[in-house]
Amino acid sequence: MWWPFVVFGTLFMVELPDKTSLVSLAFVSRCRPFWVWLTASAALVAQTVLALTAGRVLSLVPRTPLRIIESLLFLVISIWIWKESREAPKNTSTPFRPVENSRLTWILPRIFAAIFAAEFLDLTQMATLTFAAAHPRSLWEVGVAASMALIAANGLVVGFGRILTGHVSAVLVQRAAAGVFAIIGLSFLGSLSLFHGL
Repeated sequence: MWWPFVVFGTLFMVELPDKTSLVSLAFVSRCRPFWVWLTASAALVAQTVLALTAGRVLSLVPRTPLRIIESLLFLVISIWIWKESREAPKNTSTPFRPVENSRLTWILPRIFAAIFAAEFLDLTQMATLTFAAAHPRSLWEVGVAASMALIAANGLVVGFGRILTGHVSAVLVQRAAAGVFAIIGLSFLGSLSLFHGL
């Protein structure tokens, strides 16, 4: 099965310049990167579970309408990402001011809530939902691939965010991801046309 690697690769590319990464970077200025990454990972996994559930419900739609919906979702996501790529990311790095360990119980719930809110109905969650609808019998594989992609991308941003912003073009990454989603959407439409003998 090659498609779990597509799930991982596309979500990884989309998550890097995503607003969830910017939220994580903002908290890195107040808390140790490990704690930010660990808490953000929990929030991302929770949102992935919601996306898988929604995708499973969507998969109950009959095959032809479902394939049309999936295709349109992928194409809309592609346009959405391309549009966002026009907005150059701003450097929001600030001096590191770590909180006291005794205040972690205060800031960690805030990190979880902020990441959870940022990811809700976000591009990556919508993409995960669409992948889940396309592969309803492999939700476990979709969930693992999506979670690993989001956690890996967030870890990269948290650990090397300030270096990445100076050397990696967010626009290039976003547009590459937009291209991948467009190809997937068009291939779905193509398979539907072939299925009907058009």
